[in-house]
Amino acid sequence: MSADKKNVLLFGLGAIGGFYAFILGRNENVSLSVVARSNYESVKSNGLRIESQNHGNQTVKIDQVLKSPSESQVKFDYIVCAHKAVNPDKIPPLFQSCVDANTTFVIIQNGVGNEEPFRTSFPQNSILSCVTWVGATQTAPGLIKHTKSEDMQIGLFANPSIDRAVEQARLETFADLLRQGGTVFQVEANIQVKRWEKVVWNAAWNPLTTLT
Repeated sequence: MSADKKNVLLFGLGAIGGFYAFILGRNENVSLSVVARSNYESVKSNGLRIESQNHGNQTVKIDQVLKSPSESQVKFDYIVCAHKAVNPDKIPPLFQSCVDANTTFVIIQNGVGNEEPFRTSFPQNSILSCVTWVGATQTAPGLIKHTKSEDMQIGLFANPSIDRAVEQARLETFADLLRQGGTVFQVEANIQVKRWEKVVWNAAWNPLTTLT
């Protein structure tokens, strides 16, 4: 692996996780490992495919498919968490074996307060918080269908124990990985405002889709 290549672990290989696995995996500067659960056997045997209105039909480049983070012997530069925020306190401890002082967590989930369980378990690590607007579904194990909807806001969940310049560099490095992967995003100075905007949008939109 080249010195500037980043080890990235993506946890939660559903529709959104699968889409961002595609974005990160097409980047030559990323060595991508994924933790797959319900679709593990399919992805391990047949790979992960995406049919995208923006990017065409592609096979996702994955270097390592895992059932659990503990299977990896790697200390990751970035751990991207795209799982649903169910039992949030139980997830961060799963990463103990693959985190060091340079690991940054990237949280891609709906809701607010999602970062707190990670800050509690890893008080000395950086956290990036993301709000995503991606239209994607997993129509079969290992097959992601993506519409034209594609946007993300990303920002720091600041850690007062880490120098601001260090955290900013980690944010900029991950932003570069997304940019090189060819997706749409904006870096936000106050990501929590964007999180609340998504909560309000979901609160208004979800009942409408149920009624119609």
